[in-house]
Amino acid sequence: MYSKEALSDIFQRILEFEQDIKPIYEDCIENIDDEHIINILQEICKEEEVHIELAKELFKIIDKD
Repeated sequence: MYSKEALSDIFQRILEFEQDIKPIYEDCIENIDDEHIINILQEICKEEEVHIELAKELFKIIDKD
């Protein structure tokens, strides 16, 4: 079983990864011309926003305990 500190560390790494990867997708969107690929990357960016919010929620849950 993971300790509160271990879970916090894991969720922090997840949050940082999601926050780091989103700008990469956004940069790709700005630098390509293919509308189909742009649409896919925009959907991925939306998913990353959800992932970021979920990681933040996980922190809130850990802090309640």
